[in-house]
Amino acid sequence: MLLRATAASGIAATGVGMGTRPAAAIELECVRSGEFFTEEGAFTARDVTIESFDGTAIAGTVYEPDAAGPHPAVLTTHGWGMNRAFLRCTAAMYADNGYVVLAYDSRGYGDSGGEVQVNGPKEVSDAQALIDWLADHDAVIADGDDPRIGMDGGSYGGGIQLLTAARDDRVDAIVPRIAWNDLVASGAPNGAIKSGWLTMLVGLGTVSSRLTGDVGESIDSDLQGWYAEAMANNAMPEAVIDYFAERSPTRYLEDLEAPALVISGWTDTLFPPSEAVANYREIDDSGVESRLVMYGGGHNADELDVDDDQHEYVNRAALDWMDRHVRGAETDVVPEVSLWDEQSDTWRTFDAVDESVDRETVSLSALDGATSTVRHSSFRPDETATYELDADEVRIRGAPELSLTIEAHDAPLICFASLHHVEGRSDGEQIDDQVTGFRLEETGTHRLELDLEPLLRELPRGDALELRIEASDPFYLDEHGSATVQNDESTLTLPIAEGSL
Repeated sequence: MLLRATAASGIAATGVGMGTRPAAAIELECVRSGEFFTEEGAFTARDVTIESFDGTAIAGTVYEPDAAGPHPAVLTTHGWGMNRAFLRCTAAMYADNGYVVLAYDSRGYGDSGGEVQVNGPKEVSDAQALIDWLADHDAVIADGDDPRIGMDGGSYGGGIQLLTAARDDRVDAIVPRIAWNDLVASGAPNGAIKSGWLTMLVGLGTVSSRLTGDVGESIDSDLQGWYAEAMANNAMPEAVIDYFAERSPTRYLEDLEAPALVISGWTDTLFPPSEAVANYREIDDSGVESRLVMYGGGHNADELDVDDDQHEYVNRAALDWMDRHVRGAETDVVPEVSLWDEQSDTWRTFDAVDESVDRETVSLSALDGATSTVRHSSFRPDETATYELDADEVRIRGAPELSLTIEAHDAPLICFASLHHVEGRSDGEQIDDQVTGFRLEETGTHRLELDLEPLLRELPRGDALELRIEASDPFYLDEHGSATVQNDESTLTLPIAEGSL
């Protein structure tokens, strides 16, 4: 069986569309892209075209086990700007393990018709139409119009699972990978637009949607106008907030009934760890069985360096999850929370995110006096507020909290808080490449309560943890100006799992 299907279901894989092809041909392609199979299993892949609810043609590839059926099914689609060819290794993994898999081009991408609507109501209805098709497919186990089905996919293909399963209770289990919880919060945290990611995604989405160049017939034309407005004002337009809110699972998760295996990456800077933790917690709080797995990749170049151990753990978890909740087998599943520890090169498992965690609060005035200056200017040197805490064999696990009183002298001003691991005389490593942005819309004093990104980090004796607050970041459009942090009214609270400060 294939266990090293890309952890994000197609982030790093490449390929072209396929006609009817035996498992051996797909195996060769997966080996070339760094994937592997065992000798077990046999299946065949063939292309299909399925008419959606509104007559739009949705292109797919069906992977069917050669063994006699019927079989349980898996529905999967790709990441933003991609197509179903990127899913061949993940689809083959499931087919090799006895599942009928329907991998499809999302509306407006690849060979599918229609206009890209950013996983809006039309994309959800497309997924429901494909579930209908699988229910009528002889090779799939079904009770009338209710097939035995799970969903798996990454990024754009992760978001559609949460949205579809919340609307359609025929979905028996989901495995959303590197997906979002709140598209507004992940795209513009605390009002600070991720302009670098926004530019990349709008450009990629427009160009890759059938490569026609005819924006009006490929991707929602409103996105281009909203993008121009957002970049001009360095702020998210109200219409975009409404549009993205409608596409945010957090609005609908109370209706979700499908058990969810939430998978995400520590170094994901588009949909950061907080988005995965929010999905996991909201699903768990509603009484639906859920698990959280955090590995060492995500929307980041680090995805290309994710090792075999992580891939195998993640994909074995996905297969076991489907076997238990879709096939109905008595399988073991991963612990409640599985966290990849990069420093020790191993998995750590817990019964809860905050298991055996104490919270310790430090006043910023104890670290850098009464006030600190933050500045970004074309005419004067930039200034960063820096706070260094000496460590004593401490392990941090969870989301630090920054309670901040800051006076903006210029507005608007965008500031950024980040944590760094300082070893000896080094400048410090920005932990997991994560930063928390916040926009100060007006001059004057602001009181902010900020949740920084969750992390897992051990600080040996002699090392230090450094908090930095600055007014520029490479992935954001900077605003020029300065602000003063009132350190005596500001604190940093850390989730301490082992040791003390």
